[in-house]
Amino acid sequence: MAEGRHPLVVVSHGSGGSAFGHADTAMALARRGYVVAAVHHRGNAFDDDRDAGTERMWRKRPAQLSVTLDHVLAEPDLAGRLDGERVGALGFSAGGYTVLVAAGGVAELARIAAHCRTPPAGERFCHLGNEETPARIEARDPRIRAAVLMAPVGVPFSKDGLAGVTIPVRLYRAERDEQIAASQPEDLRDRLPVPPEYKVVRDAGHFAFLMPVPAAIAAEVGLPARDPPGFDRAAFHERLNAEIADFFDRALAIERQGR
Repeated sequence: MAEGRHPLVVVSHGSGGSAFGHADTAMALARRGYVVAAVHHRGNAFDDDRDAGTERMWRKRPAQLSVTLDHVLAEPDLAGRLDGERVGALGFSAGGYTVLVAAGGVAELARIAAHCRTPPAGERFCHLGNEETPARIEARDPRIRAAVLMAPVGVPFSKDGLAGVTIPVRLYRAERDEQIAASQPEDLRDRLPVPPEYKVVRDAGHFAFLMPVPAAIAAEVGLPARDPPGFDRAAFHERLNAEIADFFDRALAIERQGR
């Protein structure tokens, strides 16, 4: 590891996903001087998805993110090399929900059931199954100072529930998202007390934010490897990774020599 104290970014994958799903973004951040820790959400990952759609899933995710931060910041091999005052978080889909709760949002799970009684046409979010529960999830982690949300689950958050999210946020919506209706990120954009940096990715599907999948294993990976016709995921990630690194540089007040 290079000398000095480095900023840290923690990554939260989507429901049924993997800690490796954003590896190219993690490597791009590492090349810019960040240490990156990717959570593997046990109970809601590709190899163990028993909690999908349940109250346990929504409750455990933010706790798992915070435990990951605890572990990385206490890791002896990293002692003295991490700057605990410059911590960002990046989340995709259910990972966006996870990051919002850790950033100070209060999730009301009853809002999911209400949304799914009459879901927007074409939105697959509700097809995953969601347990009806009145639970409220509150698990702010004050160490997180900036957040990137990519096609996030926004339904659980009211305007009041987002009042505690006062850190800088960059928010992405996929124009042709088949999993998360446009209203979910748009409502977050309008409800966050500090207006986020907001970007609509033209022609992108929901899974465009996952790292590009080699053609040889695309069939095995299935839906997460597919994009709408004409969308170039690799070219998009060249831009996305640079934008995310630039955002964290600004939000965490990181100066780069020679830039």
